[in-house]
Amino acid sequence: MVVSPPSFGVSGTIYRRPSSNLRFCIDHFLSREVSVSARSALNPFRIGLTCLGLAGLPMALPAASLLPDMGNSVDEVLSPTEEARLGEEVLHQLRAMNALLDDPLLDRYLQSLGQRLVSQSTAAGDPFLFFAVRDSRINAFALPGGYVGVNTGLIIQTRNESELAGVLAHEVSHVSQRHIARRMADSRQANILTGAAMVAAILAGAGAGNPQMVQGAVSAGMAATVQNAISFTLQNEKEADRIGMHLLAGAGFDPNGMPSFFELMAQQSRFYETAYSDFLRTHPLSTERISEATDRARMVAAPKTRSAPSRAYLLMRARARALTGDDLIASQTAFRTEIDRSQGTALEAARYGLGLTLLRQGQHPAAVNEFTALVRDHPEIPEYRQALGEAQQANGQNDAVLATYRTALNLFPGDSVLSLGYARALLLQGKAQDAYTQLEALSATPEVTGRRLRLLAQAAEELGRKGEAHVYLGEYLAFQGQTREAITQMTYALQEPDLDDIERTRVENRRKALARRLRAQR
Repeated sequence: MVVSPPSFGVSGTIYRRPSSNLRFCIDHFLSREVSVSARSALNPFRIGLTCLGLAGLPMALPAASLLPDMGNSVDEVLSPTEEARLGEEVLHQLRAMNALLDDPLLDRYLQSLGQRLVSQSTAAGDPFLFFAVRDSRINAFALPGGYVGVNTGLIIQTRNESELAGVLAHEVSHVSQRHIARRMADSRQANILTGAAMVAAILAGAGAGNPQMVQGAVSAGMAATVQNAISFTLQNEKEADRIGMHLLAGAGFDPNGMPSFFELMAQQSRFYETAYSDFLRTHPLSTERISEATDRARMVAAPKTRSAPSRAYLLMRARARALTGDDLIASQTAFRTEIDRSQGTALEAARYGLGLTLLRQGQHPAAVNEFTALVRDHPEIPEYRQALGEAQQANGQNDAVLATYRTALNLFPGDSVLSLGYARALLLQGKAQDAYTQLEALSATPEVTGRRLRLLAQAAEELGRKGEAHVYLGEYLAFQGQTREAITQMTYALQEPDLDDIERTRVENRRKALARRLRAQR
């Protein structure tokens, strides 16, 4: 048994419903942008660190001049290892709040896009994790240790990949310049453990178990309150923007993407204040700043040739729209209108979005037809084959879905999302051993880790490997930030007879490690 630290349901006796009464806290003196009712529900902590938003102006400077002298005091307050621990803990708590979209394709795209930018930075060798946040508000944030969250609302609102990359470049720069650690070095506040709880818990209703309020708080609180909490100096903001501009150009994107998105936000906010208030609250813009950003973008070397619109960007933008839209009828109408008016990759993206919307609406035969046509017209695109497999599964076409995934994996061997879909299809058809074998061979890449663990738990249970099933489910719960429930599953695993002595020792050690994490969270 190999366990690596998902989101399909697990049936059977191994699953005990985790407690929903998770409480997180924040120092309310940092909560200037949170409502009075939200503040009253939160317990105060003395802490002065949090996520990073973006604002400020890019400046065209030689690369060498972009590197600040941080000094030894930064590491004395918050070392890189401690930054990584803090960021990881915040991510655990965000998962526990169900704040993330948990879509492997979107997360994989963001990871690929983000890594292009990271490769141009001074943090090129450091681990980064980019992920989608389930929130229609327009914002993004960075956590210490290389964790960058992007609201689906921001993805949808961007008009091209350079605009989206511009936002990510700014966030990457916040991380690479260690702005949280530098801020803490100035203020000498270094409580890492309560810092994680503070960042993740801008809840305004988590104690009442209201997921909509929680998700709203993740954006309004984490992006707005958190920005105020860090009290960034203008120097920090300008530094992140000017470095981000160079990352953007170095990675082959149009540096004008950053100021053009700022300008769009400023224009749209005049008509849609609610939708854009979070972005502007954390990224205050003015005519002067936008103009200066535009001027400086011209000073940075732009790509010599204009490339065609990125298919990956257009598909993932359509996917974000289709998966998060509340009014499915309106979404279907919008995609059909775009199909009539578009051509090329934009037409493909509209057809893809329509198929996903039909799937969400329960119109499974129509979705199968849409994706079948896309696969026929563009057999080289794995996303269309993955979508066809999902639609066939929903439509009850058991033989067809297995054939679709086998063909896809022959064409795209090692594709983690296709492999995960194939394993799920096998499991749903009662082929637990085949599914287990497929999942064991699947590389635990970040975008599929959680789902892989949960499917492994289900497969192990159906194969009668109760101890192993508890372990996998425990790892899934730990991955989701539900530490107490994860410990419970490890305890159940130790009560089962199918674990050998080596596995039992490993599980006991893991349980102790989780117990230490739980104590640190209190």
